[in-house]
Amino acid sequence: MSRSRALPVVGILAGLAANYWALETLLADRTDPAGSWISDLGARTESTGLLFDLLEAGSGLLVIAFAALLMPVLGSRSRRLRWAVWALLAVGVCTVIDGAFPLSCGETLAEPCELRYDAVDIVHGAETFVSIALTIAAFALFASGLWAEAEQRLRRLGTGTAVAGAAWVACNVLMGAQYLVDDLGGAKGIFHRAAQVVFGLWLVALALAAGRDAVPRACQDRE
Repeated sequence: MSRSRALPVVGILAGLAANYWALETLLADRTDPAGSWISDLGARTESTGLLFDLLEAGSGLLVIAFAALLMPVLGSRSRRLRWAVWALLAVGVCTVIDGAFPLSCGETLAEPCELRYDAVDIVHGAETFVSIALTIAAFALFASGLWAEAEQRLRRLGTGTAVAGAAWVACNVLMGAQYLVDDLGGAKGIFHRAAQVVFGLWLVALALAAGRDAVPRACQDRE
């Protein structure tokens, strides 16, 4: 499959796979979409945890593959976009790590239980903060880099990226606010899943736009 065809296909698959949590009502033994973290689905206390860990790691590998395909298409346009693609690739790596280091306990699914805070839990927690920072960086770099392009469609994509990034950040702020406002605790799962929907839709939009851009570049490479 040529790069011009593989890029949108892999990007769309990455966007869909980022929302693997949507299978929880079909596959998980215990589920609480409104009040649980997505990571709880893959906790070591859950009988179906390994399955969700594999789904998460697979989604991360798709993001990595998508970023690798994006590099010669968008990454070659400017230094800012090149760093944006590297940030996206790093997000994919973090997602794989998240799946490879599951929580010891699904606190919101298996109450009462407490995390062991063993080495695996610590890696998982640290990765979460790194992933948030990298995702914000990716949104910001893509938005600013695309705004600087001459093509109107890429500038529109930059605007859409900024909107998606703002929505993603808002969801994460509301997720964090549940530690301060008890009433938000029962809705943290909604915000968490909404953030993944935003991220997934953005990946699809980026894949479709970059796929169009890859066609002429692929033709140029053959000339």
